Amino acid sequence: MDAFESKLLAYDVFWSSEGDRIFMVGPPLLNLKSAVRSASIRALPSGKRIRPRFHTSLSTTITELVGAPADTTSVNFVIGDSQFEVTVQPNLSAQLSGARILFSINKNNELDWIDEWARWHVVHHRTDTVVLFDNGSDRYACKDIEAVLSRVSGLSSYAVISMPYRFGAVDPAVMVNPYWPLFLQISSMSIVLRRFGMAASCLINCDIDELANPPGGQSLYDVCQASKAGLVILNGRWIEAVRSSGVSSQVRHRHFPFSRVDDDRPASPAKWVLDPKREWVQNLSVHPYWHWVHGRPPFSKTRLEEACYWHFRGINTGWKDSTRPVATSEAGGLVRDARLDELMASLTALTP
Repeated sequence: MDAFESKLLAYDVFWSSEGDRIFMVGPPLLNLKSAVRSASIRALPSGKRIRPRFHTSLSTTITELVGAPADTTSVNFVIGDSQFEVTVQPNLSAQLSGARILFSINKNNELDWIDEWARWHVVHHRTDTVVLFDNGSDRYACKDIEAVLSRVSGLSSYAVISMPYRFGAVDPAVMVNPYWPLFLQISSMSIVLRRFGMAASCLINCDIDELANPPGGQSLYDVCQASKAGLVILNGRWIEAVRSSGVSSQVRHRHFPFSRVDDDRPASPAKWVLDPKREWVQNLSVHPYWHWVHGRPPFSKTRLEEACYWHFRGINTGWKDSTRPVATSEAGGLVRDARLDELMASLTALTP
């Protein structure tokens, strides 16, 4: 239970991109749903009563507040014996119209890793906007991440958002989707989509330890925009925590070129690229998840053989599994990934 918030109904509260409704995005309401449904909710300063509509999946809830006047600055809640007021944040989708957004969540990753992750997607996909949630890093401040992103040539916009809430936990009793209780990360994806990305070109979902391949040299944003339903699935390929020879202990993605030969382990789960302007995405029952999009219409996925991402075991602070980088001489059954080598060479030629 220590992995979950005990007094939190929403991670963010903001206007819709149309400006006619207010969205609360948070964990599933579960046993609190009846209390929230019967709560008194009023827009301030008008004092007008507004009503909630709930759009819930297994791991997140969008509470849609309908009827708030245009001059609303905050919302007052009375739930049982508790009363609180929350400021309504602006929607930034119009400011990011046409943006090529890359997003993730971060905690204590090396700043050099964040730098390489951003530069890779700028160089190979022409990413121009990064949205990065920081989950309570204690090795540096959000302003330090901002300083890193400010030095990435070609990146015109970035937002580093403090999200110091509890992350959730993996459910070992569930085989198909043990990650369903990671409420913070899954909810952050709806925040990116609904608050920042509704008018964007496309959104790429890749974590700091993941780099997306441009299939056939094409940006994934362009591939997704040209796809049938605006949803491209990226298959995952593991890159082992084995450094190139002669590399110091200070490593980046570029220092891990090896995959395993005849690897019989499960592939890294799929990630996705989404065009938010498609009609089906407007439905609030659509919730982006870590490895899929909940509520998507049937047959909406596009898969291309080269549309993949590399998942780096060595870009890891130790929270996942044992991924201590080892020297090449300690490992066998490895091969250099030729495509990754090619793309990394062009990246390092342009960046420090």
